[in-house]
Amino acid sequence: MRVLLVSVKTPKYPGVPILRDLGYQQDLISSWFAMYGPTGMPEEVKRVLVPAIQKAMTHPEVKAKLEKMEFAVAYKPPAELKKHAAEEYESSLAIAKKLGLRK
Repeated sequence: MRVLLVSVKTPKYPGVPILRDLGYQQDLISSWFAMYGPTGMPEEVKRVLVPAIQKAMTHPEVKAKLEKMEFAVAYKPPAELKKHAAEEYESSLAIAKKLGLRK
């Protein structure tokens, strides 16, 4: 089997394009993981947790272990993650409406 397209650039398939490489404006919708905290989390807790999570996710050893398990590691700060989640939700909703799954 030959891989023709991937959702995100990955070291395992360096020459395989993503949709944007082919001129498309929208990425493939794919599964992803994130860390969330409860609503109303105190700012002083966020000031400790956010940098700690960023440090862990960008640490070369951690990143290498995750990539070995076929995860594409792409840390996003909270505001960027929130924007990404909202955009992906809207894209998925638009597809569902086109398919008649939602009104």
